[in-house]
Amino acid sequence: MADRLRDKVALITGAASGIGAATAVLFAQEGAKVALADIQPDGLDTVAAQIKSAGGEALVMVGDVTSRPDSQRLVDETVKRFGRADVLVNSAGVAPRNAPADWDWEKVWDFVMAVNMKGTFLMCRAVADQMVKQGGGSIVNLSSIYGLVGRPREIGTGLDPYVHSKGGVVQLTRDMAVHFAREGVRVNALCPGFVFTNLTKALTDKPESRKFLEEKHPMGRLGQPDEIARAALFLASDDASFVTGACLPVDGGYTAQ
Repeated sequence: MADRLRDKVALITGAASGIGAATAVLFAQEGAKVALADIQPDGLDTVAAQIKSAGGEALVMVGDVTSRPDSQRLVDETVKRFGRADVLVNSAGVAPRNAPADWDWEKVWDFVMAVNMKGTFLMCRAVADQMVKQGGGSIVNLSSIYGLVGRPREIGTGLDPYVHSKGGVVQLTRDMAVHFAREGVRVNALCPGFVFTNLTKALTDKPESRKFLEEKHPMGRLGQPDEIARAALFLASDDASFVTGACLPVDGGYTAQ
């Protein structure tokens, strides 16, 4: 077991699958005690078992980040169990295709904004006081390449709430970073390109859309969850002690074009 997060406590939302699950396992390998949170109980126990079998400590919590009481409870339960909250990774997220097919565009927009933008805000708000009280911490928000650039016409609508929500996460990150910098709380964001997760499965499972996306990334491939997790580890750890307000593309060169 490595020790870049030794004696740290990390709370990770969206921890049941994808980037959140990969981050939780990696953080535990690096010495962190990990609080796993997701609205879907399926998968949480599997991730917790992985952590425990490797000698780590995990707390499993089911909660909805769009609920103010739930977001506060997730932080409170983490602190009750482990005594503090040093790292928050906001990995919970949805796309329009996760909404029921019979919803109209306004309802879909509200749904995506509620999880990706409001959920990130509520978790940040809930953990900020605790981090200030204990003398510091690190928040890592999950934005996207589409928090930095627009979607190509071929796969976009120009009115996509996913893009809008991820742009909001970028500004939340910068604004919080400036405000809390002197309190010892660092706030950064990751902006991944397309990664093989449940969220992108509908696109990556189709050979034609997968090929289109691969060609959009200068490296000619899509990312893996653990590649995003390793970037999260850097931002969460003391290796990034002079980094705050950064929105780091982890995108195979996508946003460099």
